[in-house]
Amino acid sequence: MHNRRRALIRMSAAAAGIAAPALTPAVQRRSLDDPFRLAVDLALADSGLAGRLQRGFGRDTGVAISVWPGPARELLAALERGEHDGALLNTPRAEEELDRLGLLRDRRQIATADFLIVGPTLLRAGIDAMHARALAAQALSGLAQAGAPFVGATEGSGTRELEALLWRTAQVAPQAPWYRPSSPGQGALAAARAGLACALVERGVWDATARTVRPGKDFGVLVEGDPLLRVPVHAMRSFRADHPAGRLFMKWLSSRTGRQAIAALPAYRPVSP
Repeated sequence: MHNRRRALIRMSAAAAGIAAPALTPAVQRRSLDDPFRLAVDLALADSGLAGRLQRGFGRDTGVAISVWPGPARELLAALERGEHDGALLNTPRAEEELDRLGLLRDRRQIATADFLIVGPTLLRAGIDAMHARALAAQALSGLAQAGAPFVGATEGSGTRELEALLWRTAQVAPQAPWYRPSSPGQGALAAARAGLACALVERGVWDATARTVRPGKDFGVLVEGDPLLRVPVHAMRSFRADHPAGRLFMKWLSSRTGRQAIAALPAYRPVSP
């Protein structure tokens, strides 16, 4: 079955002109026997979204996807070098820089994600007093003034990019002793939960963690629903890599099947056709 699918994909790829006749030496050419190398931001991997898309695309086409999670900015640099065939990221500002330079192909929004500020539930009363349960910047300003412990997101990640924007909007420069970066090998959410500190977390990651970690009354969602906490998720291909399934993957993401795979995780809202 999969061999037949591969043959059909090769035929459709040739008909669509996917294998361009005049590629520069810098372009990394791959075959359908090579897994499609998909770079994925940490949050989109930890939430389970990348794995769901990996399984769905493989089931429908027979083409294997190899998922490479990491901080989005590092992955963008690797994508620009042609080390990955495509990417699934949530760093729109960083992506736009490469897109303007013509170093990305087919960049398109496939979903919208939203983020939460989580932390010790005893802080809710103070946030409610500021009427800031849906106002992220105002809540962060109040948390900073109170010296509430806050664990920063992984440097270079999509979560870190949004966090920096929120601090700027709040006109707060996070600093010790109440602010500390997450430790290597330990995500901000795990560190915040262990130390009863606050953190910014993608809802998909929060939901995935709730399936494996018993929820406690002392730690939960403090802020949600602010439009500033909504972030687009984009898929894109590398300008310097040419996997024959690249366009097919992008088309699949926008198809009904792809949108259903995204919508199966309640934390993500797929883009309407």
